[in-house]
Amino acid sequence: MSRADAAIEATVRRAPLIGALTGIRALAAFWVFLRHFRTEIVDALGPGPFTQFVIHLASAGYLGVDLFFILSGFILTYTHLTTMTSAYTWRTAVGFIWLRLARVWPLTAFVLMLFGAYFIFQAFSSGDPSFLAQADPGRLLLHLTLLNGWFPSTLDWNGVDWSVSAEWMAYLTFAVGVVALARFAAVASRRVMVTVIVLLMLPVLVVGLSMQDDTIFLFANDSYVTAAGVLPIRVLGEFWIGAVLCLLLRRYLSETPEPQNVGGVRRMPLATLAAAASVAVLLVVAYHDPLHNIRAGQEEFHNGIDMIAPAESIIVLPLLVLLIACLAICPRDPLSRLLATRPFLLAGRASFAFYLVHPLIIGAGLLAASRLHADSGPPLLAMGLATAAAAWLSAWILWRFIEEPSRKLLRRMLPPSVVV
Repeated sequence: MSRADAAIEATVRRAPLIGALTGIRALAAFWVFLRHFRTEIVDALGPGPFTQFVIHLASAGYLGVDLFFILSGFILTYTHLTTMTSAYTWRTAVGFIWLRLARVWPLTAFVLMLFGAYFIFQAFSSGDPSFLAQADPGRLLLHLTLLNGWFPSTLDWNGVDWSVSAEWMAYLTFAVGVVALARFAAVASRRVMVTVIVLLMLPVLVVGLSMQDDTIFLFANDSYVTAAGVLPIRVLGEFWIGAVLCLLLRRYLSETPEPQNVGGVRRMPLATLAAAASVAVLLVVAYHDPLHNIRAGQEEFHNGIDMIAPAESIIVLPLLVLLIACLAICPRDPLSRLLATRPFLLAGRASFAFYLVHPLIIGAGLLAASRLHADSGPPLLAMGLATAAAAWLSAWILWRFIEEPSRKLLRRMLPPSVVV
């Protein structure tokens, strides 16, 4: 690392790393992967109680995105609140926005180019012109400007980057709302903060419970819903839940001596218990769907296995918030220790790349499986494991050679006075 890069990293890392919150990103990204690979899991394992158990958890994998939204608000507040508000100006806001753009845009754009190449390859290798139709230039422009999730539309190009567009929306609100957040932190009691977190949860819970099963909080009446409905409620509500949660836990996160009774709390296995409770709630809801209301056109069963995620799964949201809180303040918890190990830290750092590229790797893996006639049983299971490994390897390559160099390059373009 050059001296310039070392200086940049020293500037960024003002707050101590919370290793478990980096490691949990890897689990969240892989949870989304399992959601998108669950049909192949059924074909590989075959029907049965164990397969149904796995699929119930995998079908709820879209909630990994909600975990990301909460984490994002928490980490940005933890990292930037003090530095941005100590001398806030419009240059500070612009600098923050530029740094967030440097974090998400280069890799998002690069993976979109990979998708374009994949569409062209498929069109020429299969002779099917419908693949070229997927490479719509107008829609590509919306993806490249990170606006694709702001307007009602279909999930095209890289279907998962709607969440990057949603994050961009949240970043813009943070850039202008951070001053109010700092003022709130100065005057609000812990009870008020808890009340605000609950109030921010309510719209997400109410909207989620009112939707049809397996809508993954993106669809209503079989139409894609973004800025006109669900997306702002979902991303902004969860992002700011994470921000206020960080304020609530400040005394636990500071490097000052622990207040009375705090040390005992931090030694309890609260994160492990929160994770176990989250899994239990998801399974209870899946096995006993209180309101079976499947979105029209959805196939419920595949080889006798129920593939539908109940909309009521959203009731796990408070437990996900609790999980993040416990991981942040209980470093001695078994789950916290595991997630802070070197493999999870590395996977967590590459999780954004994994999230963006995994649909492409899954598509390539399924293409290879069809050509090798590995469409069920152990051959498909082996192909699935190889696909997951290829996705993580590709993610590491993208993180190491595209995401990080691009971020550092764009960061150097900022004058030192606006580095936040």
